[in-house]
Amino acid sequence: MPTEAPTWAGMLPAFVVLTTALFLPGWLVVRALGSRGLEALAVSPAVSAGLIAVATTVAQRVGVRWGWLPLVLSTILTMVVALVLSIGVSRLVERRTGRPPAPRPPHTRRLFGRPRPDAVVAIAISVVIALVTIVPTLGRPDELVDSPDAVYHLDRIRLFLDTGNFSIANNTFYPNGFHAWVATGLQSGVADVLPGTNVATIVLAAVVWPVGCVALVRHALGTSRLVTYAAGFSSAALVAFPTLLLGWGVLWPNLMGTALTPGVLALMLQAARSRQVGQWLGFAASLPGLALVQPNAFVAIGVFALAWLAAARLRAGVLGHASWRRVGLDLSVVTVVVAVGLYVAPAISARLASTQAYVWKDRVSVWTALVEVIGGQLLTGSVLWGPVILLPIGIFWIVTRARAAIPVLAMWLAAVVLYVIAASSTASWTSLITGYWYNDKVRLASLAAVPGVVIVAAAAPAIRSALGPVLRRIPSPGRRSLTAGAISLLAIPLLTIGWGYGVRHDTLVGFYRPADPTHVILSDQGRRDLAALAVIVPPGEGVVGRPENGSPLMYALFDTDTLYRSIPIPATGDEILIGTGFDQLTTRPDVCQALARHHIRWAIDSTHVYWLDRPERSSGLFDLANVDGVEPVKTVGAYTLFKITGCP
Repeated sequence: MPTEAPTWAGMLPAFVVLTTALFLPGWLVVRALGSRGLEALAVSPAVSAGLIAVATTVAQRVGVRWGWLPLVLSTILTMVVALVLSIGVSRLVERRTGRPPAPRPPHTRRLFGRPRPDAVVAIAISVVIALVTIVPTLGRPDELVDSPDAVYHLDRIRLFLDTGNFSIANNTFYPNGFHAWVATGLQSGVADVLPGTNVATIVLAAVVWPVGCVALVRHALGTSRLVTYAAGFSSAALVAFPTLLLGWGVLWPNLMGTALTPGVLALMLQAARSRQVGQWLGFAASLPGLALVQPNAFVAIGVFALAWLAAARLRAGVLGHASWRRVGLDLSVVTVVVAVGLYVAPAISARLASTQAYVWKDRVSVWTALVEVIGGQLLTGSVLWGPVILLPIGIFWIVTRARAAIPVLAMWLAAVVLYVIAASSTASWTSLITGYWYNDKVRLASLAAVPGVVIVAAAAPAIRSALGPVLRRIPSPGRRSLTAGAISLLAIPLLTIGWGYGVRHDTLVGFYRPADPTHVILSDQGRRDLAALAVIVPPGEGVVGRPENGSPLMYALFDTDTLYRSIPIPATGDEILIGTGFDQLTTRPDVCQALARHHIRWAIDSTHVYWLDRPERSSGLFDLANVDGVEPVKTVGAYTLFKITGCP
């Protein structure tokens, strides 16, 4: 249990360790596969996530406790497999096509590469902007985001650390990419669970996302200095990501999946143009990581790939590169395959069917949905006029001057359409399409931000072109060009980050420090109260209490074993039995037997109740002072600890 409040300066080792654990293993594997440059760096977190998630599950199956040594050995083994696979596939392609493989770069380039200064500066710009806009607003490193999902995610990371079992099936089957990566980094003792997880979200939002965005924009719009720097500024331009997913839900695995997506897309575009085996293998190696972080990130790549394919085929028809008959046939086949897949998938996957069954009641009109997703009004309550201005400018530039990026524009339109369907439609069939994202428009808004960054970046060359006639009075062409470029670049942060800073700040503050006390899971005072009670509970003995009073966080924060580790109580098993029957424990042996199975010897009560209350699931845990078979031990603040005495 930490004795001193952590500081951001003290979190620097955690930041370095988590960043290294997320980039280095995947980068080594991608390099072994034959991919190079910024794209290899951008896709490496997705490959690392998959490597860690798979290796931890395999380690559990063979009885090995996960740690840094298994990670190193797994990385080396995967590198060897990747190198053999790359050589084998390259030779197979050479035999079948008769085309020799692309020449490998010189030895020094193979080992280290040669960073492009413009890309490095652009990434540095975006990292600094993200840190400046996120870290001060979050508050302390151990600030708790008041979202029910945070309880589950934090407790699962603690479970991984306690057991050394980082498997996808511990304790229930759930994608382990996010939790396994965070717990791997925290095994070194650089931070406790809560501040370490907050640092992990900052790594995703302020490092992984900017690197991927710069790589994606350069592939979509070109590698000019103006476009590259514009990518750095535009990565932080949209509130839908990362601002909303830092606190909504809280969807940390979804945050990670979305942050990984631009880098994967960048490598996909590079591979499609170069047709190099190593790049396609690197792209393929990133897909398991997306699926094991959040399956809808894997589906999102499929959506973007289909949008890219459709736009590319239509463009081929317009340019005469393919007959319209061939284009129509290709698109028809793809449409039929997708339609059949959408219909069959939930029929063969009960988990997917359950995901698609989520229903959200706050339906809005199509126009309101467009304002939310394009104008940034979702969850903010205000239209953010900066993106409203820049997005049409960027679209105009892509359509008229950068037509090679039209497939990326198609990706954005696909995401917007998905958002509008989820936000406005009440038809039952729409869940077949949007159910992969729990029919949740917040997740889909963040998805639209991926190609949206490219469109915002495209506004920079458009603005510079428009400024040409205005700046003719400047005598020196060099100064004229420099001035136009500077204005066009500064327009992006001024119209988005500057103009909308208050909205961003208030939105994040609302997530982490809500004004309504009933929307606070566990206040700072409540945390201190529970910490004082946690020291009374002996190791090996568990605690039960209504999850809505914040007690499940005792496990993540203080390593106190708690029966409930999520909000609300599960609706089946011993959890619901104890939750509804605890007040009858002196007359119900089945309740005592359930308590014994989980080593529960203590109970906790509080006057505090979180707004997401499910009283029907915890009716037996109300007003423990009047329950037979428990004795009060100590009261601290709003919390009282009871000893269970009514069971043999």
